[in-house]
Amino acid sequence: MHTADVVEAIEAAGGFATRRQLRRAGATDRDLTRAVRSGDLHRPRLGWYTNLPRGDARVVAVSVGGRLTGGSALFELGAWMWERPPLVTVSVPPHASRLRHRRSSRVVYDDGDVRSRGGVSMVDVRDALVRAVLEESFEIAVALLDWALHGERITSRDLRDIAARLPADARGVVDWVDASSESILESVVRVRLRQAGFHVTSQVPNGFGERTDLVVEGVLGIETDGRRWHAQRFDRDAVKDLRGYVAGRIPMHLSYAVVRHDWAQVLAAVEAAVALHRRGGRRRRPPRDGSRPVPPSARGARHRAWRLPRRPSPRAAARARDRLPSTGQRQGPGRPPILGPASPGPAPGVRGRPGATNPARAGTAASP
Repeated sequence: MHTADVVEAIEAAGGFATRRQLRRAGATDRDLTRAVRSGDLHRPRLGWYTNLPRGDARVVAVSVGGRLTGGSALFELGAWMWERPPLVTVSVPPHASRLRHRRSSRVVYDDGDVRSRGGVSMVDVRDALVRAVLEESFEIAVALLDWALHGERITSRDLRDIAARLPADARGVVDWVDASSESILESVVRVRLRQAGFHVTSQVPNGFGERTDLVVEGVLGIETDGRRWHAQRFDRDAVKDLRGYVAGRIPMHLSYAVVRHDWAQVLAAVEAAVALHRRGGRRRRPPRDGSRPVPPSARGARHRAWRLPRRPSPRAAARARDRLPSTGQRQGPGRPPILGPASPGPAPGVRGRPGATNPARAGTAASP
């Protein structure tokens, strides 16, 4: 079997293949040895072959003896994150043995449905999201869920299932998710402005067949421009700004660098623009939504970067509703009641094994 055919068989298998799989495809031991010596393939682990670079996070995970999970897996899928996580997070079964230590990697122990889903080198995207939401900052947690919904990697039902697997003081993150967001900049700016108390709407039609990324308080139209895209559509955005004025909105453009490194200036400009428009009397302040999510807090989050008011699981909320006395009046739709703050529970799907990593707790098994 020619080396190119061996490489093609491995790529068809998802970038990794075992010796047994390649033998079934027609490769001999001599073919595999020749491919390894030529540098076309290498063995990340005994009996496994790949043509991916040795430093690839998926190769690191397989060489350790597990699969990518959390932010490490989502970053490889192109999820909306500022940067690659510093440690490669590797998911292994609770009783895994003969694990290899790799620098800049850590091992977490997953069981249940996590082991039965996903691919050779990566857990299912839903399982990766559950872990990443608890480990990343709040704005990135929301951006990851925005990305998954917008790219149709998960459904609305999957989102509800993910929320049910989160600790009680993290389930409210779904109230901040918006599937219409189209970039990390749009998601992060929306979250930060809502935390600051502004009413923000995503992807608002401007009446000319175009959409404005974000509209703040009905009077400020924000476009989040990545440098490489904005350079290609400068004339189009200039016309869009003029149409924004016609619609009664002040246009504002925010770049990656400004959002990432100069947010205080952005917030001051937004506050000034909204105040200026209100003094002009051209628009009334949109009414506040009584169900607007409560901004996250770092208090009581232990080793997580954020927490929200505790929310009962869907099953507990249903039991609470069943215990309510009947008043003879039909109650309108509403969200489950928000309870008082409490310490977060253990991460879902992680056993209490010594040394196991729990996203809601501090323990991680890091390689030396």
